[in-house]
Amino acid sequence: MADILSQDEINALIEAYKATGSAEDSARGTQDRQVRLYDFSRPDKFCKEHLRSLNLIHSKHGALLSVALAAMMRVDVQVNLLALDQLTFREYCASVPDATLFVEAALEPLASIAVFEFNPSMVGMCVDLLAGAASVSASAGKVTEVDKAVMRPIIDLSLRKYAEAWSSSVDFKPRVVSVTTESTTRQVLLPSEGVLVCGYEISIAESVSMMSICIPASSIEMVLPALALGKPLSSQSQRSDTVNEALRRTFEEVEVECRAILGRTALSLEDVMGLEVGDLVRLPTKIHEPAEFWVENVPTFGGSLGRSGRNLAIKITGALDPPGSAA
Repeated sequence: MADILSQDEINALIEAYKATGSAEDSARGTQDRQVRLYDFSRPDKFCKEHLRSLNLIHSKHGALLSVALAAMMRVDVQVNLLALDQLTFREYCASVPDATLFVEAALEPLASIAVFEFNPSMVGMCVDLLAGAASVSASAGKVTEVDKAVMRPIIDLSLRKYAEAWSSSVDFKPRVVSVTTESTTRQVLLPSEGVLVCGYEISIAESVSMMSICIPASSIEMVLPALALGKPLSSQSQRSDTVNEALRRTFEEVEVECRAILGRTALSLEDVMGLEVGDLVRLPTKIHEPAEFWVENVPTFGGSLGRSGRNLAIKITGALDPPGSAA
C-alpha cells in the first residue's frame, strides 16, 4: 500500500505547483510579447542593418545636393532626409500631389527604373530663382512646359548627386527617361510592387518644400550583400553568369516562324483566282541569286537555296539591313 502523505508534504507539493505555473505563465507572456504581425501585402524587405546603410547613403545624397543647389541658385539650401518608408507603388502614388513633377529615370545597374518626384512648390521656387527673382515663396502652382525645361538642370543635378552618393557601393550612370505631371501616366511599376520611398525636406531661403525618390525594393535587394559587407558592387558582378545562363535557356525555348522568300512577282486578281494545284508561277529571281530569310515577318538574313539530304534548305550567307535603315 502506498504511503499516505502528511499535511506538510501536501502543502509543499501545492507550493511547488504554484511556482511552476507562475514560471510558465511568465514565459508564455514573454513569448506573446515577442510575436509581431506580418502583413504579406506589405512585406518588410529590409532589416534594421540594411535600413541603416540605406539611410547613410540617402543622407549623403541630401548633403551633396544641398551644396550643389546652393552654388547653382546662390541662396541657402538645406536638403534633409526625413524618412525611408517601405510602401507599395500604389500607396506612393497616392501620397504625392497630382500636379507634382514626376521624373522617370534609369539607374542601371542599380534599378531599371526609378522615380524622382519634385513638389510643385519646389519647382516654383527653383524656377523663380533660376529666372533671377530676388525672393521666393512656397506657393504651389501649375507646372508648365517652360517650368519643365527650366527644371531640367536641377533634375540632372539631383541624379548626378544620387549616383555620387551610391558610388562607394554601386557605380551607375543615371539617365532621364521622361518628365511629366500627368498622374494618369504613372504606370512605370505594378501597383502592388514594393518600393523604397525616400522623403526629403527642401529648405530654400526661407521657404520649405518636399521631394522624394522611389526605387523598386527588388532592385535594392540585389545590392544588399554589398551594403552589409561594405564592399563596392560593380556592374559586372550585378550581371552574374548564372542569371545570363538562365535567360539564355529561357529564350532558347521561344518558337519563332521562319520563311524563305524565293522571289516576288505580280499577278492580276483574275490570274490568282484561276490558279490550280500543279500550276507554275514564273519568278524573276535567278537560281543563283540570294533568297531572303524572314524571321517573324522581318527580313533578317540572305541565303542561297539548296538541299540537305532529301530536304530543301537555305544556307545563311549574311545579315540583311534592318527595315527603314539608310541605304
